[in-house]
Amino acid sequence: MISLSNDKLKKRVNELSNIIRAEYITDVNYLELYAGEDTIEAINNIKNQVIYGRRGTGKTHLLRAFQEVLIEQYTIEKRIPIYIDLRKLLPLISVSDSNSIEFSIIVFKHIIDEIIKVLVENINFLYQVNEFEENKFSGVKKIELEKKLKDLNVQFDGKEYKKLDEVQLSEEEIKKIALSLELSKDPQFDASREKETTVTQTFKRTRYLSFADISNLLSEIPDLLDIKRIICILDEWSEIPLDSQLYLAELIKRGFITSKFTFKIAAITNRAKLGKSVEGKFLGLEDGGDIFPYNLDNRFVYEVNSQKTKDFFNDLLHKHLISIDNKFEDRLFKEEKKNGFLNIFLANQALREILIASAGIPRDFINLFINAYDQYMVNTSSGNARIGVKHIRLATIDWYRADKKEQVDGIHNCKILLEEIINEIVIGKKKTHFLIPQKYSSNIYLNQLIDFRAIHLRKKGYSHKGNSGVVYDVYSVDYGCYTSIDVPQSKLDIDFINKIDAIDNFRDVRRISLENKFFDTFLLNIGDAFTCPHCKVPVDTNHPAYIKRKLCNNCFLETE
Repeated sequence: MISLSNDKLKKRVNELSNIIRAEYITDVNYLELYAGEDTIEAINNIKNQVIYGRRGTGKTHLLRAFQEVLIEQYTIEKRIPIYIDLRKLLPLISVSDSNSIEFSIIVFKHIIDEIIKVLVENINFLYQVNEFEENKFSGVKKIELEKKLKDLNVQFDGKEYKKLDEVQLSEEEIKKIALSLELSKDPQFDASREKETTVTQTFKRTRYLSFADISNLLSEIPDLLDIKRIICILDEWSEIPLDSQLYLAELIKRGFITSKFTFKIAAITNRAKLGKSVEGKFLGLEDGGDIFPYNLDNRFVYEVNSQKTKDFFNDLLHKHLISIDNKFEDRLFKEEKKNGFLNIFLANQALREILIASAGIPRDFINLFINAYDQYMVNTSSGNARIGVKHIRLATIDWYRADKKEQVDGIHNCKILLEEIINEIVIGKKKTHFLIPQKYSSNIYLNQLIDFRAIHLRKKGYSHKGNSGVVYDVYSVDYGCYTSIDVPQSKLDIDFINKIDAIDNFRDVRRISLENKFFDTFLLNIGDAFTCPHCKVPVDTNHPAYIKRKLCNNCFLETE
């Protein structure tokens, strides 16, 4: 068996940092690196889907790998992917209640521009034409295609198609859309600002079309290009402000849903708003009707399915190390089996702990592995052939401090909530897993802690032995996050350290819960609650009932 101190191995592990994020991948394709082919198959269809997942769950990598699958299958399936990173399309304007519609329309216009741009730039690929072939676009089809593209400000110069100017919604159409949504607090919304800003910034001629014109023109493009389906992949959806997301989803539905377009949207679980019922009508994309959710969170939770989780991360590490050097396996692990790859590096207990500490998040796993390997190189004796539990625990603390603590500390109320959970669960009960009633699942600070990966949602829908009739969710404290407060090590005794995250099933947590008293006290302390004059129970001022109608979220009577 090879020594973990081998110089070639050290070099390979260090180079893992270069491909830890999808944005860093340049020399190899995404499909080669992707672990979990069943996940790609789950989105390889013509349904509109929203892929939910926290940061680091692999949303971008999945969509990029899916894009490569579609390109490989294009000659047979005739489905063309268009990948759009929405971060690059965000306008440089602030969002308020009065201009969230304007914001969404500008982003929608940029999506249209990007679709046209990609189709035009890849026209030869779509027709499977090489640069030496001539007159491929002759006859009626050429004339029809040129006419449609000309309407979208694209011109054929005899050799290639070029996009000339901007295509935008007309000012009158923008006003009509804004009024039709009936959610703007400013019904006299002035669309001319968007026009003036664009012209000033681009100095290009602009062709103004109606919403119906653009929708009709784009819906006819697939047939003209002999394409069965255009798959629009929208990444980083949650970077769009929440109020504008709803309007953008509605524009996508109106413009594309009934045509040969499919949308695959990547969004952070608690930072997405794709649809909403408003006064008897539904705005945006409706789950289970217009769009179908697919969740990457909790797919690989060790406590729920240990073997499946181990197999996934085994495959993940194997593919990432092999991709750095495809001769790596032959030179260093010739006698080892692929399905035991993790055991080359990690002792059995250490393997179990890194899988628990990763909480099913690929990016956290790779970072923890790199850090644990480094800890092994610095803090090991000659008798240790593999990474041990001590190295994993040191790595989790370092990773929490480097990646998560600053985010938590940056939101004061999140920091307070995390400290209270740690005091109640970790220090008070020597546990890391606990229950919370589902009625608190929308608490904004709890959800922010989940987004920051300081708290992990392990399982939805669970019963409590001592409180029948109440539905709970199972959570866990991140493996290293007790360092977010100054916890003296003397309080965390050896028994606790040895039992940390030592839960193979959830039966042990049925009596460990945070109940109404905990959240009432927390909300009162941070000023997000006051005592209801009717039922005398704290009113959550972040609850929709209070925000919309000033109703108590317990007795639902008016509080003002």
